Amino acid sequence: MMTNPIDILFSLNGRIGRTTWWIASLAVLVAAVAGVFLFNEDNFDESAHAIAEAPTMAAFLWAAICGYVAISLNVKRFNDAARSRWLALAFAVASAALLTGWGLGAFHHPFAATAENVVFWLLALPIALALAEAGTRPSASPSAAA
Repeated sequence: MMTNPIDILFSLNGRIGRTTWWIASLAVLVAAVAGVFLFNEDNFDESAHAIAEAPTMAAFLWAAICGYVAISLNVKRFNDAARSRWLALAFAVASAALLTGWGLGAFHHPFAATAENVVFWLLALPIALALAEAGTRPSASPSAAA
């Protein structure tokens, strides 16, 4: 198990247990939501010509950092549970596409009946499945995950 917080949050190598994953994932979620709300304030408005529904650059960069941390946590959790890295790759690709769409202002009303929101929910599905798998799967023996 990893004990260094920097390695837990930013390294793609290693393993973490389910409890550590839950604590770190909830902390990243709280930090991401709080940061996006704080960085989307009028104080951070970069340009009068920015896309109206898109987040500020500060909010986007904060969400990108938090997204990378979530990806690294899930990669390590799947390593610990002896799951395929393909599930982590599906989580990473869907997360990056969702973040890019949000950064471009595409997913500002996710419950409205539009074609872009169908894409939003199709991207959210593998993310939800990967999170459910990471949060419920027990750890494998150290020899099985190697």
